[in-house]
Amino acid sequence: MNYAKVLDAALTLFPKKIKVTCIDGITGQQIGTYKLPLSQVPLAFNKPVTTTIDEQEWRVIKADPVNADDIAIFKRLTLHVLNKDQLQQMPLGHHVPTRHASNPLTTPTPFYQQFTVNISADDWLQMEFLPVQSLPLIQEEMALIDPVLLAENGSNPLLGYENLHIRDLTSNLVVDIPFDTFCATIQANQKGNLRLTEGDFIDNGFALRTDNYEYYGTVENNRIIHLCLSAFDGIDDEFMQVATTWELALVNWCQASITTV
Repeated sequence: MNYAKVLDAALTLFPKKIKVTCIDGITGQQIGTYKLPLSQVPLAFNKPVTTTIDEQEWRVIKADPVNADDIAIFKRLTLHVLNKDQLQQMPLGHHVPTRHASNPLTTPTPFYQQFTVNISADDWLQMEFLPVQSLPLIQEEMALIDPVLLAENGSNPLLGYENLHIRDLTSNLVVDIPFDTFCATIQANQKGNLRLTEGDFIDNGFALRTDNYEYYGTVENNRIIHLCLSAFDGIDDEFMQVATTWELALVNWCQASITTV
């Protein structure tokens, strides 16, 4: 399902706010009812979800309804949630099925001034471009992630993953792209910083925005080493240009999927 299209339709046909009722995931008591912009409401509950409501972060463990169409049409959503303290009392599974073998180095000093992208350690290098010539190794790594995903079949995906696969096989794979050439090719209109959530900036990190995508990654000696997307809906001209110019495949590790052209 194309959730972006659902969201666009909902914003046109229905009021722009959704009634969200939060229920304490342990006691079952109602925490509160909120009117939230549809753009701030989670529209998919097929994986662990954390959301911010009334300036507080909550981990969602149950949602009703779970379908984006129903949320938009009925303009209501009930979330059973836990706060950070409750998560210590009721630990859940891993937020993601897999993580890169290495955490990024950080620095307190920002390099760019236009904007900053905040990314959690769990989301680091989860949707990355990698050389097409490395597909055999990528597929070998992905075969080790499949059992983690399959183990969640039939269970509540919001409760997290029992196991976590650390990607060692592909941890040394990089792209090697001239940074300035890449920016010119994609016609980047903004250059920004990359920062770990509630932490420092990623050393040699960058973020780029075009009319279609938000890219992020790291550079060394003005050459891109890691290149990722914050989100991806489907192949378009810009994606085709990036993938074909530098012979890259987009690997979505958490969904165990590979997009090539």
